[in-house]
Amino acid sequence: MTSKDYQGYTAKDFALDEDFQQWVLQPDTSHTLFWESWISQHPEKGETIAEAITLVRSIQFRDYPLGAGDKEMLWDNLWEKISAEEGETEATATPPVKYGRNRLWKYLAAASVLILAAFGLWKIIADRPTSRATFSASTGVGQTKQLVLPDQSKVLMNANSTLVYAEGDAHAREVWLKGEAYFTVKHTRDEQAFIVHANDKLAVEVLGTSFNVKNLGPMVAVILQQGSIRLSIKEGTGRTMVYLQPNEMLQYDVLSGDYVKKRINADKPLSWTRGKLVMDRYSLNEASHFLQQVFNQRLVIDDPRLLKDSISGSMPIVYNIDTMLMQFAKVFQVKFEPDSHGQIRVRR
Repeated sequence: MTSKDYQGYTAKDFALDEDFQQWVLQPDTSHTLFWESWISQHPEKGETIAEAITLVRSIQFRDYPLGAGDKEMLWDNLWEKISAEEGETEATATPPVKYGRNRLWKYLAAASVLILAAFGLWKIIADRPTSRATFSASTGVGQTKQLVLPDQSKVLMNANSTLVYAEGDAHAREVWLKGEAYFTVKHTRDEQAFIVHANDKLAVEVLGTSFNVKNLGPMVAVILQQGSIRLSIKEGTGRTMVYLQPNEMLQYDVLSGDYVKKRINADKPLSWTRGKLVMDRYSLNEASHFLQQVFNQRLVIDDPRLLKDSISGSMPIVYNIDTMLMQFAKVFQVKFEPDSHGQIRVRR
């Protein structure tokens, strides 16, 4: 653990500290030994520690009747603040972590005063502790992350993604996702539902299964690999329920509300979870989307004839943009040249 001067910390300071949150919400041997030792050496901070524990345990999700405009503004503000600081860190491939330390916790707590309190999405109730589990994580450019959620469900997050998890009540576990993630959901004895919110209009509901949700730009794609899931799609004042079976995909257009369900070979689009890029008549346009998603890097293709070329095969996904550009350059037989605008131009 990082050595810090905790003696001057207030209850709020402790509640916003990532190591302290880890100890309170998901203690392990190292955190328990550290904090029990520190508290025994600083008995005068006992009341402050108790208040901080109450604050951390009291962060809970609640539903509020927000208008569509308010919800959109809420999400935009939250993701903007998260990505602003994440973008300042160096992106590297991340080894698997369990219910880890991450900066998003800090934002969710602090933003309850600045932004989230204004809309009522998160609320801190200091005088009523709760055992409700909450969790959040994010990945940056060229970074993936493996997670084990508090309910023991597993998640593999792709690059440039953010996830918030909360056990809303005894009957549901809820996740809010922006980006892409592959879920292996843990079945519970009481058949507690697991719901992934891609946006205000599309939710994926499941009891126990393996599936992928890609929520990027105006298109949301849900792919089922194992089990069965139900998608709840808002249409007008009601909702339409669509069921997926293994090797089926639903694509939802956020702007128009249109959606289409079709059968696919799920192994191909989900090959990223195995560290591979499987290409079936793969074009430079698709390569551009890949680089945009993973590295936030845009390709500029001046010659439209290059878009007609396609390849089939597979290559390893390396979370280093130079390596991926070298691989794409070789298979497409093109050159990548950076320009003065920070873009990469494609030439034969």
